[in-house]
Amino acid sequence: MAKPDRQSTVSNALREKGKDTMPTLRDFRATLGILLLVALVGVAVLPGRVAARQATPAASAATATADPLVAATGWLLAQQDASGGFPGYSGELDAGVTTDAVMALAASAGANPAAGAAIDKAVSYLAENGEPYTRTGAGQAAKLALAAIAGGRNPRSIVSVDLFQEMQNPPTTSVQNPITGIWGDSLYAHALVMIAFSAMGEQVPDAALEPLRATQSVDGGWAFDGTTGAGAADSNTTSMIVQALVAAGFGDSDLIPPAVAFLETLRTPDGSGYAYGPGDPLSADSNSTALAAQALIAANADPGGALTALATYQLPDGSLRYLLPDTDPNLLSTVQAIPALAGKALPVVTGCRADGEASADCVLLAA
Repeated sequence: MAKPDRQSTVSNALREKGKDTMPTLRDFRATLGILLLVALVGVAVLPGRVAARQATPAASAATATADPLVAATGWLLAQQDASGGFPGYSGELDAGVTTDAVMALAASAGANPAAGAAIDKAVSYLAENGEPYTRTGAGQAAKLALAAIAGGRNPRSIVSVDLFQEMQNPPTTSVQNPITGIWGDSLYAHALVMIAFSAMGEQVPDAALEPLRATQSVDGGWAFDGTTGAGAADSNTTSMIVQALVAAGFGDSDLIPPAVAFLETLRTPDGSGYAYGPGDPLSADSNSTALAAQALIAANADPGGALTALATYQLPDGSLRYLLPDTDPNLLSTVQAIPALAGKALPVVTGCRADGEASADCVLLAA
């Protein structure tokens, strides 16, 4: 959602104008000083928290219904620009946020009959405006690929570059501690690419698991930047990797049980959800809670507690806030929450094989 880029992952952190919502360590450190009093945050080099603080449009006039999914979807539809795009932190239309919105609407398509038309408009917007975004990283290319599939478009041709190839390109910028063998420059991006491969029907090679084995922390989870020491892992990266492993056909991997156990260590005793990372006390947020719920759904674990907690973040207009004390709607929190409320892990939509037929399990992709 966030993730996922995800990347809409992810699923993310506060972004400057024109940037994606994927977390980065630099963004996380810059925001940590501001948010330390309320929670550990990050969607920069550490996913989840910073982008989750992203400013969002004013609340719509819609009234929440008894169904959190219906209410959240209705609010999200009201945020769409006439061009099809959705606004980012700057208030201007943002391709990264739009990819997250497409995946959210696709996950909840049955909750509102207007979702289909909104998805078509958003994907058309991305086809016209998304290419520069894809060139900023593998995770961003993967997010656009996932949005394309959710809208029934071919990731290989929705823009002038082949997203399948683009998400495998080496990073265009260097990082302080590169992780050998990953796609992109973070484990979060690597997970998004694995998920996009799966949605496209492409086999994820066994080699993609090697960097995950090498970077699983002593706590059982993963950190955005691959740090393995105690206390380094975060719920957002861990949740994305669990979804990626299951989506890629590695649902029986021995990497998953300790990861799920790690997520449970971040569940707050007061029932308010899941925290981004360790703390005393733990401080839950809606983005981390939504991603944890998706990971539990993917792993066939019980997401009931996470979903119950997630619903408490919903405001009367149907949107979700980032932290329980917040009173303003948060667009990124809402798009991240919707797939979880719909009971879906990533990818929310899978493309059919070229020689296949549309079914409940896949959609045919237009050229």
